[in-house]
Amino acid sequence: MIGGQIILNTISADQLADIIKPLIVDAIREVLQEKEEKLLSPKEVCKKFEPTISKTTLAAWTKKGLLTEYRIGGRVYYKMSEVFKKVNTLCKYSSHI
Repeated sequence: MIGGQIILNTISADQLADIIKPLIVDAIREVLQEKEEKLLSPKEVCKKFEPTISKTTLAAWTKKGLLTEYRIGGRVYYKMSEVFKKVNTLCKYSSHI
């Protein structure tokens, strides 16, 4: 390193691009995956809390408006991001997601 610049004189621009390109692709893929909303079944949500909550507790929290359920094809799901956001307001329970 000279004057804050890195000098690479033993590697061509194409070789450098071949090294950097997979890193950029992986970083983009990771960001895109984070933007996709993961849906959890009631059973999965119950297991995410420590101590594990019952489906009855989950239903009560949903009825009180603490969590929002989403129905797709007659099945119930919860958005993982919403479960994360509500963890602190849900009594003595904590998440181990």
